[in-house]
Amino acid sequence: MELPACIEALEQAIDAAGRLGLDTSNAAATRRTIAERSGFPGDVYVLALCGGTGVGKSSLLNAVAGSVVSRAGARRPTTAEPVAWVGEDQERQTRPLIEWLGGAHVETHHDADLDGVAILDLPDLDSIAPEHRARVDAVLPKVDAVLWVSDPEKYQDAVLHDGYLRAWVRRLGRQAMVLNKVDRVPSDDAERLRRDLADGLEREGLPRLPVLLTSALGEIGELRTWLAEGVEAKRVVSGRLAADAAARIADLCTQAGLDPRAGVVEPLLSETRRAAAADEVLREVLRVVDLDGLGRQAVEATRLAARPRGGGPLGLVRTILERGSGRSERRAEPAGYLRRWRDRGSLVRAVAPIRDLVAEALPRLPAGARPGIAPLSDTRELTQRLGAAVDRAVAAEPARFHAPTSRLWPLLGLAQYAATAALVVGIIWLVALFAGVGRAETPLLEVPFLGPVPSPVVLVAGGLFASFLINRVLLAHASWLGRRWAAGLRDRVADDVRRLVADAGLRPLAAFESARLGLAAAAAQASTRCQPTSLEESSDLDRA
Repeated sequence: MELPACIEALEQAIDAAGRLGLDTSNAAATRRTIAERSGFPGDVYVLALCGGTGVGKSSLLNAVAGSVVSRAGARRPTTAEPVAWVGEDQERQTRPLIEWLGGAHVETHHDADLDGVAILDLPDLDSIAPEHRARVDAVLPKVDAVLWVSDPEKYQDAVLHDGYLRAWVRRLGRQAMVLNKVDRVPSDDAERLRRDLADGLEREGLPRLPVLLTSALGEIGELRTWLAEGVEAKRVVSGRLAADAAARIADLCTQAGLDPRAGVVEPLLSETRRAAAADEVLREVLRVVDLDGLGRQAVEATRLAARPRGGGPLGLVRTILERGSGRSERRAEPAGYLRRWRDRGSLVRAVAPIRDLVAEALPRLPAGARPGIAPLSDTRELTQRLGAAVDRAVAAEPARFHAPTSRLWPLLGLAQYAATAALVVGIIWLVALFAGVGRAETPLLEVPFLGPVPSPVVLVAGGLFASFLINRVLLAHASWLGRRWAAGLRDRVADDVRRLVADAGLRPLAAFESARLGLAAAAAQASTRCQPTSLEESSDLDRA
């Protein structure tokens, strides 16, 4: 048993349970109690006598002490104020601990065999006075060990078994059942009652405890042997705190629908199922984002960037006119096209796979754990998270949306200017000829298949053909560059959307699953590191 490891496991369990939306107040209270109890000296442990009215707790303590330290009487309820019986040498260091437990009347003794234990006689746990039971309930979380005192008439009492043993037996390292007043039954019946009490605890699913037979009239040998077994106080205290931590971790596991002893936790949703849902969500989100439309915008933006560089004067004029009309902004602005993704559809269909996942997981959880996962299926919140994720994905750095350029375009632009110049010269020449401005003979050029053709006609026809050809080369090259850019742009946007959508849509489910695994890991650590090592080293009497 390693108390620091137990405390670490409890911290881990509280953190995981909090992420699951479970109530961790009791576990947090136990954590505080462990921290407070660890601050007191460990040379003495506190043993509480706990039992119902009339079972003889006070008389039993008096018998152990050999004198009257806790007054008992016929009037019920008795023991209104706890009585602490401590060794005189340990009184000074024990008093702050007694005060932390809520205070008690302190009686001292000189019994060296019992110097390491402070015995606390508590009020009756079934008292008709509410304040008496409240005092018991307040002290039990803090004491280090308990003797559960009963008698032949009340050893099956429901208040003891249902109200206390079920709640506390697993949270204590050192404890035993005391069957008092056995002098009132034959010895054979006493042994039968011992076996019946031990077997009854086992039938209730509780750990098997030593059962000590006593009588306040003097038969306390088994009790004194158990008290004087020589168990170190530090081991008792550490064992109690470790057992308490382990029990709280087990409680949290039960709330989460986990078996604290299982070791292996089956996931609520398989990795394959979650991956399939993520693919469905991504497919629907990308349908709304429209990567094909983004690709068309990218190609058109590349063509638009090529036109003023390689389209000559006509390309420059056309670019200015299109930009002024807003046409290029509608057809050639991939960044704006992405930002306007909400105009193309809703994400309601995209959240359906996530709702289906939550619906599959809910029936496998106990009622207390469902509030931690049920809100994950809220359509409005899901669509808001996914929408915000898409907004982040498309709001990438501006440099990503700069259309590519080429060194070939300026060369094509020069050629386009030359072709335009030839066309203009030819037109002016023809106009001059028709106007009769030039009287000289018009030169003729030999053109294959056509024969002699006037030079101005050759200039006009050649300029038109060259301009058309250069423009087709420019558009073909720009389209090729645009398609390459569009492919990379689609891939990068898809990757960003995939990453951010998975984070927004499925991360809460993954976090819930991770918290379950963390709680199970804490329980596994507690099962191996928080078990007391032979705190109840049974004697022959214990095993009887």
